[in-house]
Amino acid sequence: MIGFALSWPGQPDGVLWISGDTVLYDDVRHIGERLRVDTAVLHLGGVQFPITGPLRYTMTGQDAVELIQLVKPRQSIPVHYEGWKHFRQGRDAVERGLRRRRR
Repeated sequence: MIGFALSWPGQPDGVLWISGDTVLYDDVRHIGERLRVDTAVLHLGGVQFPITGPLRYTMTGQDAVELIQLVKPRQSIPVHYEGWKHFRQGRDAVERGLRRRRR
């Protein structure tokens, strides 16, 4: 996992957390226990490469829904899911997953 939690003086609602390229695993699931997250920037797309088979390098839209429910950021921003052949989920799949969360 590579992620970043950014804070600065006068930031009252928690950190800006940028997931970076990672998958949903236990350490990521527990981010909300370690940090108060105001804004979560989530790298999605379900990245896979033919040479590594089913191994994924970023979360899917479904992973994002689970993570948002666990971390409970005030706002979440999906990014990094379009423009390259190695993305397995594009905007439509990500938006479907996030819409399900609001129901």
